[in-house]
Amino acid sequence: MILFRPGQQLKAFSVYRKKVQTDERGRVIYNNKNLEYIGEIKGSLSTISQKEKYKWKQIEHTASHTIVVRGTTVIQPEDILVHDGQRYDVESVEEPAEVGIFTILYCKKREGLNEYGGLQTGNE
Repeated sequence: MILFRPGQQLKAFSVYRKKVQTDERGRVIYNNKNLEYIGEIKGSLSTISQKEKYKWKQIEHTASHTIVVRGTTVIQPEDILVHDGQRYDVESVEEPAEVGIFTILYCKKREGLNEYGGLQTGNE
C-alpha cells in the first residue's frame, strides 16, 4: 500500500488549447502546431472506476482517467494536458456541488506526445 503525505500525490500538468483556424473554404480546422499554452495546473491523477467507464461508454466518450484539481480552473473540453511525456485529452469538466472547492477533469490518455513532441511536459 502506498501512503502519501498531503501534496505528494499532486502532479504538474501543462495545459494547451487548440486554436481554431479556417481554411480557404471556410471549414474549421485544428492544426497541431498551432496550440496556445494556457499555463500549468497541479492535480491528482487516477484511472476511472468501472462504474464511470460504463457511464462514459453510454454517452459515447472514451474517458480513461480523472484528474482532480483544487479550486476552479479555466480548462474546458478538448484542451490538452501534458505530464511526463504523456498526453491527456480533456473530455469533460465537472465541478461537484458548484462551490469551487475542487474540479474533476475526465480525460482520455494518449500514448506519448508524437506530433506534440516540442511541448513542455509539466515536470520541467
